[in-house]
Amino acid sequence: MNIDKVIKNENGSSIVIFALILVAMLGFSALVVDVGNVALHKAKTQSIVDAIALAGAQDLPDTTKAAQTAQQYAELNGISPSEIQITFSNSNNLIQINTAENVEYYFAKIFNQQGTTVQSVAKASKSLIGEAFSYTLFSGSASTQLILNGSSMNIEGSCHSNSSFTVNGSYLTITGVAEACKKIMTNGNFISIGKEIESAPFIEMPDFSATIKAQAEEAGTTYSGNKTYNGSNIDVDSGLYVNGTVTINGSRFCGAGCILATSNVTFNGSNLNQTTGDAVCIYSQNGNIIVNGSNVTIDGILYAPNGSVIFNGSNQTINGRVVAKTITINGSGINVIGDSSELNSLPSYGTKLEI
Repeated sequence: MNIDKVIKNENGSSIVIFALILVAMLGFSALVVDVGNVALHKAKTQSIVDAIALAGAQDLPDTTKAAQTAQQYAELNGISPSEIQITFSNSNNLIQINTAENVEYYFAKIFNQQGTTVQSVAKASKSLIGEAFSYTLFSGSASTQLILNGSSMNIEGSCHSNSSFTVNGSYLTITGVAEACKKIMTNGNFISIGKEIESAPFIEMPDFSATIKAQAEEAGTTYSGNKTYNGSNIDVDSGLYVNGTVTINGSRFCGAGCILATSNVTFNGSNLNQTTGDAVCIYSQNGNIIVNGSNVTIDGILYAPNGSVIFNGSNQTINGRVVAKTITINGSGINVIGDSSELNSLPSYGTKLEI
């Protein structure tokens, strides 16, 4: 056997194998990098299109104004108005945004694949703020029950849970109706409930963040980043939008309108009072609202549609309503006194994305 010939033949085979492996590696790189890039563009564009639809929906059923608002939001987010298609349906109470974006490939160009078209669709409707705000306490989660733990608790008005409703403690009063989509359970002494209704209908959680953001932008009161208020006299005399957290430290807080934070809102301090005659809506879009301390009085609405409203402390009074995905009460002497005046802090309509 000629050893030199065998080695030469094997060298030739190695080159062929290496070339095949290289082609496979390039193909795999094209798959990972290019597909990942398309997915990122899709997610980013979909988020923007959702925002455009929600912004336009706030002006329905005026289709001319809704289209103008949608085009303005598109331009603010780097999309040319000519690149979106706007249609209306459901008696002009629903807006649909369609857009198509060409995403170029990187590695796949080696295989004569230049790119692909990413299409995004969003639908949004406009409706009244919703039935949820007719309750003093509203828990919107279908899987987490509403639990009231503690003593000397007073709820003036009605309560609703989209799951079960459990009351544990003593000297607890609900002057109105206690509703639950599932069961209602009471454990303790001196518990007074006006009326109990089990197997109640599910009530949808409203969303009016797009409306509040638009109002704040028009008034020039928007902030990017976390916002902290310190001191003994804290005044917020108009509605505002904060793309981050809001922390309020101090002994006197004065507010009006709607304060919307995309993340958590935290109240810290004792003897914290909301002393304006106007009602305020404290709104955490995607986070929690935490009330810490004792002898706290807030006039208005605490609203966390995707998070929790958490009470840590004693002798806390909300002259208004608590509407959240979940509600947690840790302490005693909690009073939530429902009225109708605090609804003035809310816009008349909200918007929501449709499937």
